[in-house]
Amino acid sequence: MKVKNPTRHHFQYLIEMKETERKWHFPVLAALCIGSCLLIGWLLGKPHYGSQASVGALTILYFTLAPIAQRMIHLAVCAFGMVFSFSVCLFFSFNIYFAILSFGFVSFLAHFVTSYFKIPPPGNFFFIMSASMATNFHFDLEMIPTRVGLVAMGASLSCTLAFLYSLFIAKTAITSPPRRSFNKEQYARGVESTIIGFFMMLTLVIGHLLKFQNTYWISIAAVGVIQGRNFEHVRQRNTHRILGTFIGVGLTWIILLFLSQAIELILIITILQFIIEMLIVRNYGFAVVFITPLTILLAEAGSEVPHDITALMEARLLDTVIGSLIGLATGFFLYHQKIINNVEKNIRYSYFRIRKLKK
Repeated sequence: MKVKNPTRHHFQYLIEMKETERKWHFPVLAALCIGSCLLIGWLLGKPHYGSQASVGALTILYFTLAPIAQRMIHLAVCAFGMVFSFSVCLFFSFNIYFAILSFGFVSFLAHFVTSYFKIPPPGNFFFIMSASMATNFHFDLEMIPTRVGLVAMGASLSCTLAFLYSLFIAKTAITSPPRRSFNKEQYARGVESTIIGFFMMLTLVIGHLLKFQNTYWISIAAVGVIQGRNFEHVRQRNTHRILGTFIGVGLTWIILLFLSQAIELILIITILQFIIEMLIVRNYGFAVVFITPLTILLAEAGSEVPHDITALMEARLLDTVIGSLIGLATGFFLYHQKIINNVEKNIRYSYFRIRKLKK
């Protein structure tokens, strides 16, 4: 009788490739949205503008296969959410304490709203990501309209291309099987959102205490990890994130050896975005391998002054490890129902007691 190897089974998720109904042309659309922003910025002699607009262009990743009218309304609302998240944190970036509080508020709101309306993956991820990136900008009151406008234009470009894609390619609405969902009470949803808001604030606090240049990488790593369905899935994504980043840094070094012109940088970023969208629904760890060079190259494309690439890659590794561990801690509190229930009971008790005292 053949005996199964428990160790092999335990680590099978690292290389397992899941089946998906995603067609190859949607990754092309996503890559086109990001690449178009970068190309337009490069043609106008403002590559950093193209990099900022690409943040809004990530709205395309909220594309659904609902009926066309419904999917476009959904995408337009998500575009507004991206611009709103970015704008709030950008406006309050003049002070570190206000930046941290505003980021916690946006993270709380992003999770509460996406949970309430059951927004499918990527859920709260890109709203929190855009907010974290906004906190990292040097505060310049005169530049706020320009930066918000660039994100809005990137989001508008995604909506436009999504509309054309819907008209000519993805015409037929595909009704996906109903996802398993639990009717959460308002209190439980509020507790979860508060936990996420608190730990997202913690990522900024740690980043600033350690004087990291790109504190948002810690936040992105953390929020990426907590997208899991349960704590076991969060733990797996944590391992995927760390291992994938280490391999991705090596891939970045190889890419930079052959990179010589700005147009090549844009082309590589576009290709990386296509590969990521092909892999992200199949194996998160493999996708992270390509996410790492994408984020580093985007930072390089959006910089007016060339970075020290070695220092950038070292920082990316350290940020990812710290962010992933914070994400793991967040997942522990999020998916241990006993903790959620106890906090929810205390909130209910306090609420009804206050109402009773008022009477």
